[in-house]
Amino acid sequence: MIYTLSVAMALAAIFLIVVQMMTIKHTADLQEKNFRTQTYKALQDVTDAMDMFEINQFYALDADAGEYPSNSTGLFPNSEHITPLGALEKSGEILVSQKFSTTNSRVAINDHSNYFSQIQVQSFQHVYNRKSAQDAQKLRYQIFMRARAELPLPLRFPQEILAQALDSALKRNDILLDYKYTVLTQIDGKSANIMGSKDYKPGKKTNLYKRLLLADDEPIRPDYLCVYFPDQNNNFFKSASFLVFPSLILTLMIIGIFIVTLQIILRQKKISQIKNDFINNMTHELKTPISTISLASQMLRDSSVSLSPGTVDHISGVIFDESKRLSNQVEKVLQMAVFNEGRLKLKFTQIDLNKLAETVASNFEIRVSNENGELKTDLVAENPFIRGDEVHITNVIFNLLDNAVKYSKASPAIELSTENRNGWVIIQVKDHGIGIPKEHQAQIFERFYRVPTGNVHNVKGFGLGLSYVKRIIDVHDGKIKVDSTLGKGTRFRLYFPLKNTQNYGKEN
Repeated sequence: MIYTLSVAMALAAIFLIVVQMMTIKHTADLQEKNFRTQTYKALQDVTDAMDMFEINQFYALDADAGEYPSNSTGLFPNSEHITPLGALEKSGEILVSQKFSTTNSRVAINDHSNYFSQIQVQSFQHVYNRKSAQDAQKLRYQIFMRARAELPLPLRFPQEILAQALDSALKRNDILLDYKYTVLTQIDGKSANIMGSKDYKPGKKTNLYKRLLLADDEPIRPDYLCVYFPDQNNNFFKSASFLVFPSLILTLMIIGIFIVTLQIILRQKKISQIKNDFINNMTHELKTPISTISLASQMLRDSSVSLSPGTVDHISGVIFDESKRLSNQVEKVLQMAVFNEGRLKLKFTQIDLNKLAETVASNFEIRVSNENGELKTDLVAENPFIRGDEVHITNVIFNLLDNAVKYSKASPAIELSTENRNGWVIIQVKDHGIGIPKEHQAQIFERFYRVPTGNVHNVKGFGLGLSYVKRIIDVHDGKIKVDSTLGKGTRFRLYFPLKNTQNYGKEN
């Protein structure tokens, strides 16, 4: 179930990331599309402004042409001056007619009995004159634009006018980015910049926006207004950052919470297994002394057994030793419980680690001799004084020596030494026993943990000794290091700081 949930959560996290990336990309695409639309609208505004500039130029030059054109303009070389409608009617060149819904009739202008009054005739004359003037102005505009189309672009409008129009158009469309522009044309089949920014140098991946500048020219000239924005990508990134960073932070938080939760579940599963092993191991450890005491008690109560003073002394000794062993085992469990609750009280005094190690070694030497082993000491620390709890440090050294004996192959060969190094007092316990596999060395200081030995239960213990050692060393602001090679032995090094203060040793 744990692995299934892990895979499901991983797939969900990946899918969430993909969805977020697609959403952010879609948002960025919309922003880019909107920016492109605004830019092209601004370019259209510029082209319209340039067209209006030339129209204004024409009207400025045409201001002296008068309301009614004549053949003096050169537009109508084969025509006389404009003749009034009345004169044309008298000469018979035109007729003014009114179309009715039922009949068609022609009525003479001078016939005052007809449907047309003199005022109407004057109105017709005004419309005729205005229309003639407009047609003449259109012809003059066409001639003006054809002449302008043949001029080089810098002569048609100054660069300052184009720059001002472009700047105003971009601001009107809410585009406030720094920009570079140029007018690109074709000269002898090659592209050339004829006006614009001096530092106009777009890159290969630059988003370039261009539009035909004077689309009404005949023939159309390939003059394109080109614009690009050097900080466009950075601007898109900043505008999208309000989505990217919160999404990234939330996603990382979800993934982090998932990983931590998974680690807690796996650690709890591991602790559950260790506790089960501890209970099984404790059952074995307690069963042996209880069985021995029970058997000795039965011997004392059995009337068939000859209870000589020597026998009674032997049986009572067995009961005493096994009771003491049972008491020590229970004390270890209770001691770790006190440690876990933070109720352990330490008494700090000045300690000579050389003397302390020598005392422990002398007391432990008897046990080593009984195992046909050897305990060597090399206590050469020049400054062995630290502040610490003498009882617990004694227990630490005793536990390490006890493990060295228990995990030796046959006759134990143990070395106990002290030295000074870089502001530390180092106590070293080295054996030549079975060693610890590398994959288990990081876990040996955990509560209840014991290196797996299969179904073989040849070494007694609860898995609490090294956990107790590590806790005592930590309380003294020290360090513990282990070096071990499978089949060759193990070396424990305890580091105690020389510069202890009154605050050292206080549990947090």
